[in-house]
Amino acid sequence: IAKALEAKSSRLPRPAAFNSDPERAAPLAGRTPTAPVPSDDAAWATALRPMWGFEHDPRADVVMALGFGYRRTVFKRFVSTLRATGYAGDVVLAAGPPEKFRDGVEDYLKGEGVLAYQFTYECYKKKRGGRRLLATPAGCVLTNWYAGGDARGPRPLAVSRYEMYRTWLSFYEDTSWAFAFDFRDVFFQRDPFPLVDRSPSAPNLHLFAENRDVKTVGRCRFNSAWLDCWDRTLKKTYRNASIMCSGSTLGSVPAMKRYAERMLAEMDRMACWATKAATESDQGYHNFLYHTGALAALPGVKVTHHEQGHGIVNTIGAMNGFRVPKHMKGPLDTHWKIKDKDGWILDYNGERSAVVHQWDRFHSECVRHIDRLADDYMRKKLAAA
Repeated sequence: IAKALEAKSSRLPRPAAFNSDPERAAPLAGRTPTAPVPSDDAAWATALRPMWGFEHDPRADVVMALGFGYRRTVFKRFVSTLRATGYAGDVVLAAGPPEKFRDGVEDYLKGEGVLAYQFTYECYKKKRGGRRLLATPAGCVLTNWYAGGDARGPRPLAVSRYEMYRTWLSFYEDTSWAFAFDFRDVFFQRDPFPLVDRSPSAPNLHLFAENRDVKTVGRCRFNSAWLDCWDRTLKKTYRNASIMCSGSTLGSVPAMKRYAERMLAEMDRMACWATKAATESDQGYHNFLYHTGALAALPGVKVTHHEQGHGIVNTIGAMNGFRVPKHMKGPLDTHWKIKDKDGWILDYNGERSAVVHQWDRFHSECVRHIDRLADDYMRKKLAAA
């Protein structure tokens, strides 16, 4: 990741008032919205276009992520494992400017047809110990994303990526589906989109939970504390609730637009990063809106969630959490029984997981398998050229 920029100011304004509609506001938020987040595509237009003259395919499905500053191997673990599944849809990345690409990254992304956006940003208040990608508590502004400048005020990059999602979604038809992902800790074993039930009666917004045997809202100091931004009683109310991971969300394009807008509305309304707790994470908003029913109340949205190991995304990180008692954790193969002899990560029904998230918590158990998938894909591609 690129190094943090030098501090610019210690006194920062709160974000601009793109706030939620009172009738759609989640309960217990306790603040009065002043202006709605825009819902028309034109309001989310960006001054940028994909690099190398590439264009979005309006009829395609799309995978979206914020991923920049990484070496080529990290990009391969995400993009090559996805392409290896046979996925031929769009891959859109906020990849940063090419002058900051590491060796081989630009040629790799271009060769894989990635719709790369060369966004730039300016962050405030350098975080001690260096800046992590999404941990920018004083906030960042996007310096080239909006044609008229960034009027939304400093906010964490974890918030800004939802603006990017909303922008990218405007390029696709309503019949397309979209996946928004974290980047560094995701890899693919099957094309996720053929597994989606697109019938009119089926859910059109899918959330994915962490392992509830080792972690629920009440048993996680971070996820419970993030709810304090709304009301300190919420962590007790939802203590037994599964934790929805904000690093993977799937939906139809119309549902994902509503989701992104609602997330941004709540982020702007509560601005938890600007409170004493300085909460940078987007996961608190994600869980608050789901568990309080705010997402289910969105017009045209049918939301559901999938427990760990029972959906398209298998989110495994909590199973090796450092606060999990030793007797409750162990290797993916012998303890959890979700890794076969060839290295494939499995759902609990024995089928290969389509997407594996937070694999880095089991780095030594997964990395050879992931790199083998990526390398095999590249070899086959070169052989067919």
